[in-house]
Amino acid sequence: MQQDDHPMRTDSRHFSLWLLSFLALSALAACVVGDGQTQVSGQAPIVLSVTPGTAAIGDATSFTVSGLYLPLTATLSIANGVCLTPANHTTSSFTVLCTPGGVAGSQLLTVSSNTAANNGYWLGTQTLTATAGVSTPLSVVNLLVDSGVNSGQCYAAGSDVLVSCISPSAIALNDKQDGMTGRDVTSADGADGQVGLSYSTVIGQQSQKPVVLGPYAKADCVKDNITGLVWQGKSTALVSLPGDARNLEAKGLEATTNAAALCGFSDWRLPLRNELQSLVNYGSLDLYFSIDTNWFVDTRIGAYYSATKYAPNLKNVWLVDFIRGEVAPDSNASSGVYVRLVR
Repeated sequence: MQQDDHPMRTDSRHFSLWLLSFLALSALAACVVGDGQTQVSGQAPIVLSVTPGTAAIGDATSFTVSGLYLPLTATLSIANGVCLTPANHTTSSFTVLCTPGGVAGSQLLTVSSNTAANNGYWLGTQTLTATAGVSTPLSVVNLLVDSGVNSGQCYAAGSDVLVSCISPSAIALNDKQDGMTGRDVTSADGADGQVGLSYSTVIGQQSQKPVVLGPYAKADCVKDNITGLVWQGKSTALVSLPGDARNLEAKGLEATTNAAALCGFSDWRLPLRNELQSLVNYGSLDLYFSIDTNWFVDTRIGAYYSATKYAPNLKNVWLVDFIRGEVAPDSNASSGVYVRLVR
């Protein structure tokens, strides 16, 4: 048999052997993700979608990444915001809580096999439409509530002992002390609330017109007759740490309460700091609470969450407690935080 030593045919055989070697190495590389873990499927990761495609600036939003053969270390990042550690990891999806920053417009979402610090590599990108954040509207307050300091809680010159506000020594010190004026003096019968505070039960409504449903229980909702605000009776504990996760949990409670149409209403929201403070009775002699627990029967020892942001760190909000009516920012040291919605 004549030996085939044609140069072109020899080169073709060499190229075929090289191509087979390259494909074998490529297949092996496809089995390894960025952190060195081997995919069980032996397939390269594929990102199919990142949802939702729209989120508001400053609002913590839960994103879902869907795909095939995803590494269990995969993560999501946003160009002008911050994303927390992913959760609910499987090879086909995971969720991440992200808060868009910057200004309204298009922002890039990037899926990686791992964090940059752990040598993660790119898996896919998607454009996010970032919209302007919606500020919580200010409530229309009809009247200001009084402090709860009553006519027996005035001071005299040179003493820290509380005396009657009609005593000559108190009047001599100052005849305009808190316990001498306001509803705490003029409407202090206590029939509808402690001293000058005034509450009532809520009548069931349909299409904004009273119907014969009877009053709702205090544990469901209570109306403040002074401000016109209607308060949720129930207190719900927050379990997330302060910041984006807690904000998302609080907004979730707002959404579920509206979906359930508590007391016939679907416009419940997180209260502002000053709205929460309007429930405080600063003249209370109760050892545990500075709120009227005859009306707010489900009140807990702890701080209550507001919608008012804490300016030095906008991930946190102001809290109001009903033990002594103290106001403080949410922080990592905060525990026993509750929500009571308002409308």
